Amino acid sequence: MTDDPAISQRRIPLDRISVLIDSIYAFAMTLLVLTINIPSKYEHAKEAAPVFAIIMADLPDLIHYFIAFILLAILWYFEHQRFRSLIGLDRPLLCLNMASLAFVCLLPFSTNVAGDYPFDHVGAILFEFNIFIIGSIALIQWVYIRNRCRNLVPGLSLSQISREILWSAIFPALSFIGIILALCHIPFTLSIYILVPFIMAFLFWGEPVRN
Repeated sequence: MTDDPAISQRRIPLDRISVLIDSIYAFAMTLLVLTINIPSKYEHAKEAAPVFAIIMADLPDLIHYFIAFILLAILWYFEHQRFRSLIGLDRPLLCLNMASLAFVCLLPFSTNVAGDYPFDHVGAILFEFNIFIIGSIALIQWVYIRNRCRNLVPGLSLSQISREILWSAIFPALSFIGIILALCHIPFTLSIYILVPFIMAFLFWGEPVRN
């Protein structure tokens, strides 16, 4: 089906925004390592072997670092999958992408707070709300794309788009549950994200791999 020339003219090329997305995700993933606080060596100058004690003290930071890194890697992968299917961006989709990237940049901060205060439920809520916003924007993007699939993703069927919408709903759903649990002062609510690969396997195990 031929594309509407007026719509085609309003579409924004993908190359520049895709480079920006890759750069911001890479920067945020790299910046996460700075959330691990290492004390100055002069604080332990008189101790014979302080390394183990330092590692144990930094264990919450390390756990939150790996959780955030894995989540960012998964979110980046699905951004990449979405951009592979798109033939261009319109202004609303571009604004949604910019909003998502703003919260991606914020993730090292929320990871740092959650790691420094692992027993404070507010830190966990901040981190989970951050993931909730990124996941919700991804979900909104796919719903928006479904409503304009002929102009944005003509190569995808409605069943494929529905599959992407279902996957995009996983992160907001888990984050919402985590926020509720944290509000109930249940500790270690970030461990809920361990369910992500199991949910993915349950939903998509029987589907054929598509090139």
